[in-house]
Amino acid sequence: MKFRHIFFLLIFSYLFFSCKDAPAPIIESVDPVFGPAETLVVFEGSNLNDLETLSFSGQVVNFNTAYNSDNALLFRVPANIPLGDHEVVFTTAGGSVSTNFRVTLEAPEIFNVTPEFASSGDIVTITGKNFFDPVTVYFHDSIMADIIYLAPDSMEVVVPQGIEKGRIVVWANGGRALSPINFFSVNSILVNDFDGNGVRAETENWLLTGFVDQTNMTDAVQNSSPEPINNNFLKLTGKDNLNISWVGGAENNSQDVTVFENFGITNSAANTLLEMDINNNGNKKTKLILILNERDGSPNDFTQTIDVDWNDWDRISIPLNRFEDLDGFIIDPAKIKTIKFHLTDDDASNPPLEVNIDNIEFIEIL
Repeated sequence: MKFRHIFFLLIFSYLFFSCKDAPAPIIESVDPVFGPAETLVVFEGSNLNDLETLSFSGQVVNFNTAYNSDNALLFRVPANIPLGDHEVVFTTAGGSVSTNFRVTLEAPEIFNVTPEFASSGDIVTITGKNFFDPVTVYFHDSIMADIIYLAPDSMEVVVPQGIEKGRIVVWANGGRALSPINFFSVNSILVNDFDGNGVRAETENWLLTGFVDQTNMTDAVQNSSPEPINNNFLKLTGKDNLNISWVGGAENNSQDVTVFENFGITNSAANTLLEMDINNNGNKKTKLILILNERDGSPNDFTQTIDVDWNDWDRISIPLNRFEDLDGFIIDPAKIKTIKFHLTDDDASNPPLEVNIDNIEFIEIL
C-alpha cells in the first residue's frame, strides 16, 4: 500500500513539474492581419505545439490540431466571429500569448472606371463590389477624392486637383482594391455645346455649307427631336440630290481671327482627342466626315469618316494623330483653326441623312 502511494506521488510530481517547465508560447507574425470569415490565417512563432485553447475576444473557437505545429497554426476564421478588432489568445501547457486580428467584410474589387480620363472637378463612376464603410478613395494612391455617392457595387467621386496619370485605390472595410487601368487627368478645351457657354459656343461663329436642309444657324440649333442630352444641339439634315455623295454641313467661322486664331492646344497629336456626342435620330445610313484645317500650315483637309449607325446619343473620342491629309501628314494640334461636319452618302437609294452633334471638345491628356 505504501508503495502504491509513492508511485502516484511520483506520477503527480512529474506531471506538475513538466507543466511548470513547459515554455510559454510566442507569436512572431500573423498573415494576414485582417480578413473576412473563412480567411486562412497563418500564425507563426514558437512553442505552439499542443495548443489547448484558441479564443477571439474571449470566445473560444475550434481549430484543427492537424494544422498545429510547434512553429505555426493554420486557421480559418469562423463565420460566427463578429466584425471588428479582436484579441486572439493562444493557451498551451506553458501559458498564454495574445495577438490581434480584425474580422472584416469581403475585400473590395474595382471592375471599371468611367470615364477613364477627366478633368479636376469632374465626376467619375467606379463600379465593383464590396464597397462597405468605411470607404476612402485615392487617385495615384495618395490624393484623396470626395465621394458624393456610395453603394456596395458603385460610387461616384470628384476628381481631385493635382493628378496626372496613375491607378485609383479604394480602401473599404474589407481592405484595398486597385483599378485595373491607369486613370488620366485631362485638360478640356470646349469648342461648342450650343448653349452659349463661351465665345466659341456662339452660333454666329458657325457657317452652313452645301445643301443641308437648314438655312441658318437659328434653324440648325435645336432642343428637341431627338431628345437632347442637355438643352441645345446642332442638327444637320439633307439628301444627296445631286448624286455626288456630298450633302454639306457646318463649320466654325475660322476666318474671324478676332474671335480666335486657333484652339490653344499645346499637347501632341497622340495625346489629344477630339470628342463629341452624336445621334442620327434613326437615319442609320448617315456618314459624317470630320474635317480639321490648320492656320499657317497645310492647306489640305485632315479627315476622319464615321458611320453613324448606332441608336440614341453616343460619345465618340478620336485621337488627333488619326487625322491625316492626302499626303499622309498628321494634323498639327497647335495650328488647328477649323472644324467641319459634312454629311455624305454612299447609298444609291438616296436616303435621308441626319446627324445631331453636341458637347464638342478637345481633350488634352496630361
